Amino acid sequence: IAYTVAQGKGKDIFVADFDGADVRQITQNQSINLSPAWTPDNKKIAFTSYLKRNPDLYLMDLDGTNLLRFSSSPGLNLSPSWSSNGKNIALMMGMEGKSEIVLLDTDGKNPRKLTKGHGNEASPSWSPDRQRIAFVSDRSGTPQIYLMDADGSNVKRLTFEGNYNTNPSWSPKGDRIALCGRVGGRYEILIIAPDGSGLQRLTSGSGNNENPTWSPDGRYLAFSSTRAGGSKIFIMNANGSNQRPLSSSKGGESSPAWSKRFE
Repeated sequence: IAYTVAQGKGKDIFVADFDGADVRQITQNQSINLSPAWTPDNKKIAFTSYLKRNPDLYLMDLDGTNLLRFSSSPGLNLSPSWSSNGKNIALMMGMEGKSEIVLLDTDGKNPRKLTKGHGNEASPSWSPDRQRIAFVSDRSGTPQIYLMDADGSNVKRLTFEGNYNTNPSWSPKGDRIALCGRVGGRYEILIIAPDGSGLQRLTSGSGNNENPTWSPDGRYLAFSSTRAGGSKIFIMNANGSNQRPLSSSKGGESSPAWSKRFE
């Protein structure tokens, strides 16, 4: 699991085994590093960094070497999501005073704007079959989850309950989408079917719970939670049971991203 840790004035990308063992820091650039995302072959991690003062998208090996800046559009280059075949990456990009969902080839070239709404669009998540992308838009007035075909067509709103739903994460089987929704003044982890049915809340109680990410077998979800004070990465079963912290760290953790299965 890759995740972000706040350290001093910056933030760094760390990687740990799913049981919390073998914790490793892989960025050490005295900058702010955000939103890690694994390549489908598990060999590299994409992330956003302010290394050159603009939030650009970078790619690096798991040991922190071979750093490559491959999306540096002025403004945001954030929340990368790889297609399952590794040929395209969707991201949130600042364009003309607002944010859009943009598709890039994996060399960072050939940008195609997918969204055409009048709102701000964010947080893309590919379906496993590469046919659809879930994303967040405030085009209806509040942040909600939408679905669109991979070419940007056939846009449909998915969430209607509550006035704040973000962080979509498509399950490995494609039958569920995890998300963060505001319920009773707190952020909770919810799941919903891609047809909009079966909305279910998995977390409840203390703290805010955000940024869900699925294990490669679909049996678990990792997420960030402030229930213990500072933000920490937690893991739970896909039905919401057995919620426990990933490690015994002091906090400052956010934005977990679960890799595919290592062979």
